[in-house]
Amino acid sequence: MTFIAKQCHVSLTTVLRVLKSVESQLPQQLKPRSFPEVLMVDEFRSHASYEDKMSFICADGETGELVDILPSRKLDKIIPYFNRSPLEEREKVKFLVTDMNAAYFQLTKNVFPTAKLIIDRFHIVKHLNTAFNDFRVREMKRLITNKKKSKANKLKSNWKLLLKNQTNISISEFKTWRSFPSPKYHLLTESMVIDRLLSFSSELKEAYDIFHLLMYHFRNKDDRSFFELLKNLPDSLDTQFRDKIENLISYEEGIRNALKYNFSNGKIEAKNTHIKTLKRVSYGFNSFTNMRIRIFLINGLIKIK
Repeated sequence: MTFIAKQCHVSLTTVLRVLKSVESQLPQQLKPRSFPEVLMVDEFRSHASYEDKMSFICADGETGELVDILPSRKLDKIIPYFNRSPLEEREKVKFLVTDMNAAYFQLTKNVFPTAKLIIDRFHIVKHLNTAFNDFRVREMKRLITNKKKSKANKLKSNWKLLLKNQTNISISEFKTWRSFPSPKYHLLTESMVIDRLLSFSSELKEAYDIFHLLMYHFRNKDDRSFFELLKNLPDSLDTQFRDKIENLISYEEGIRNALKYNFSNGKIEAKNTHIKTLKRVSYGFNSFTNMRIRIFLINGLIKIK
């Protein structure tokens, strides 16, 4: 605010007054409104509201246009806001795109009865990656306990290789590896390095095979094979790893729709990044209203005359 005042050669009070003058152009949260056919919902850390540290944001899933920002992400605040609009308006929402926050799933039951739930694909992949990485770290700790720190270090330094898409793993390009130095090890391909890493632990190899088979079905949008594998995991699979990936079964409807339709939360995640940048250059916000005005301004949805 102070920087804007200096740039425009006016007082800080004038800047605040001009911002307040456009507040009437903001969506009125106490009045009914219409919603897009594809609605993306998410939250971001605002610290500008006395109601909640996390604020709620929703946007058009097709155009990316911001719909509104609420001071709290809690359902007891969100549901009444949406329910102020008549049912025929809410029934226009055909798809609700969200992350794996189960609270938002209630919106399809209580607010948008005709909407299909879609879970953002990025968060599904992130969940699988985290489950496998957590297991790898536990195997590293086990190796260290068994006085095999060298093997644990190799798993640590090559963790990205274990997550790499198997179709992109090189089987013909030989090169040196810092974790497999010469002369003990000759030139190795990525495939050869992975084989050596998985030889350290049969449990890790089994988890690796399951993880990449799930990712294969996911990339090919084969929801039938994806859930068939999830529901028939081998008993020998590590218990903690299995529990984490089996958790995806509770999101079955949203995941199946994510593989069927191309909508994602990418546009709203980009807006969250812009908001984080705005907060950083503004040194935070004490007023939720001022923050909301600034966000709508940078999105070109309100104009200062």
